[in-house]
Amino acid sequence: MYLDSFVNQKIQLKLKNFPEELTGSITGIFQPEEWYLVKLINTENMGIWVENPCYKRVKVEEEDGTVIPDEHQKEETCTTNLLLRWEYISSILTFPNEITVGVDKKAKLIGFQPDED
Repeated sequence: MYLDSFVNQKIQLKLKNFPEELTGSITGIFQPEEWYLVKLINTENMGIWVENPCYKRVKVEEEDGTVIPDEHQKEETCTTNLLLRWEYISSILTFPNEITVGVDKKAKLIGFQPDED
């Protein structure tokens, strides 16, 4: 697949018919009608995996199963990978001649909340 050659690189994508229940902090997609600049992690039959570098979570349990008391729980930012199904992708732009891709004026970064006006 052509996109496989862009794994671990930035691509720009436009969504379509993105479900309202998937918008927000869980996916990092706050304005699904906009173009997004994302890091491509992998491709598969169901869609593409992209990176959300600023997912916010509150860890309530350690890896060994120990519960973290409420007073010690704190919000942390971590990287997650998100599967965007093909049915929600309208178009993809790649940048084959670019070593690094800056943020385009028309593109949003996944995971970053828009400014409230």
